[in-house]
Order: sequence, then structure tokens, then C-alpha cells
Amino acid sequence: MRLTFIFFFFTSLIFGQQKPIVFYNEAGEKINQKEFIKTKDYSKNLDLYFENDSTQIGILITRQKFGQLDKKTFSNLKSYLTDISERKIDSTQNIVINYLTAFPSEKQVDSTSRSSWNVLDKDYLKKLHKTADINQFWVNSPESKNLKYYYNNRINWIEDKDNLFKELFFPYEVRYGNFILIKPDGKFYYYLGEHSKYQIWKKSKKYFK
Repeated sequence: MRLTFIFFFFTSLIFGQQKPIVFYNEAGEKINQKEFIKTKDYSKNLDLYFENDSTQIGILITRQKFGQLDKKTFSNLKSYLTDISERKIDSTQNIVINYLTAFPSEKQVDSTSRSSWNVLDKDYLKKLHKTADINQFWVNSPESKNLKYYYNNRINWIEDKDNLFKELFFPYEVRYGNFILIKPDGKFYYYLGEHSKYQIWKKSKKYFK
């Protein structure tokens, strides 16, 4: 059954609803509420909440992950990037993806305001490209309807039209997006959720050295 993401405070989730709630750790193992609260650590994981017709679910997801794309998957990813960006992918370059999720939604932000997220600062790309030979892309979830808030007048946001990035890396929608670093051999590192340009610079310099 498809899960629906619910935004509300943790206390509301537990005490304001009648449905039973179950908790899972990062490994997908069922744990009790006490273990869930004790294990929750924003520097290492994110707590997300869902519900279906009969149950509420609290799950912890790891914020950072290292992995390896197989040759076929990596080739498909580069072809997909070429298609949606209309930019040829140099196989010798490292890839950086700034991925924007759908949250916060258009209704949750002031239509006249603009994000103060420093990843959108004009110096971000300039310094990023000094860390390594990088091909960088701004990619947004198809559900993102507030691109104006994220300066779409000067940032070339590219829609993840087939949800390929979501399927490969980001099955859960988290606030303020994610970033992913990919080496020419298909090895990758990603970070989920709110982050700064300083984190990307630091991780890129270390990961691509």
C-alpha cells in the first residue's frame, strides 16, 4: 500500500492520532519508541513519519551513504543527465548533483520571498569548480512547484522527469534537498536533507582528491 507523507510534530504523531505506531531503525528493523527516540541523531539520521490506512510509521534514515553504481546503471544515469540537461557528460569529470525535493511546498513559503540557502549563493559554483574537475547539475523533483523561491531566474533547475534520481538514491522526500558526488568510475557519496555550501565544498575536496 502506498505510504503518504505526513507533516506534523513528533508529539502530535504519537499523542494526537488513534492509529497504532510502529518504529524502524536505519536497517529497517522494528524497534520500540524508546529506542527510536534514543537513536535519533540529526547529525547522523533523519526521522520521517508516514501513515497508511491502519498504521503510523516512524523510520530513521541515514543521512550519508557511500556506494558504487554498476557500469550499466552509471551509463544509463549519464545518458539520462545528457537528455534532461542537454549537456554532454565528459566521462573523465566528476559529477555533482544538487537535488531539490518538493519540500517545503509552494504553500509553505511566502510567494514574495526568496530562499536564503547559501548553496544558492553566487560564489558556490566558483569555489566548487576549484576543488576538482567537476560537471555540476541542479536537478529538482517533478513535484517541486516552488522553483521561484529557489531563484529559477538565474539557476537552471532541471526536472528529474522520470524520477531516476529518486529511484536510485532518494526514495524519501526530505526538506531542502540533497546532494550527491559521483566519481568517473561510478563511486558515489550522498548527503540527505538540509546542508550548506561549506559541506559540499569540504566533501568534494576530500572525496575527489
